[in-house]
Amino acid sequence: MTDNVREHLERILASYEEINRRFTEVGGIGKLLGLFEDVKRELERVSDQELERVTGEIKSVVEDLLKVDYEMRKVQNLKLLFEQRREAGRSDDEPS
Repeated sequence: MTDNVREHLERILASYEEINRRFTEVGGIGKLLGLFEDVKRELERVSDQELERVTGEIKSVVEDLLKVDYEMRKVQNLKLLFEQRREAGRSDDEPS
C-alpha cells in the first residue's frame, strides 16, 4: 500500500514539475498564480457601470464615425456622377 501511495505521489510531483516547467518563461506556476491574483484584484476595482459607460461611449463614437463614412461615400459617389456626366458631355460635343 505504501508503494502504491509513493507511486501516486511521484506521478503527481512529476506532473507538477512538468506543468511548472511549461511556465518557466513567466517565472513558474507561483508567479503565474500571483499574476492571476493581481489581475483579479485590479479587475475588482473597475465597476460594471464604468465598463458599461465606456463601452457605450465607444459605441456612440463608432456610430458617429459610420455616419461620417456613409456621408463621405455619398459625396464621393456624387463627385463620380458629375465627372461621368461632364465626360459624357464632352463626348457629345466632339464631331463624329
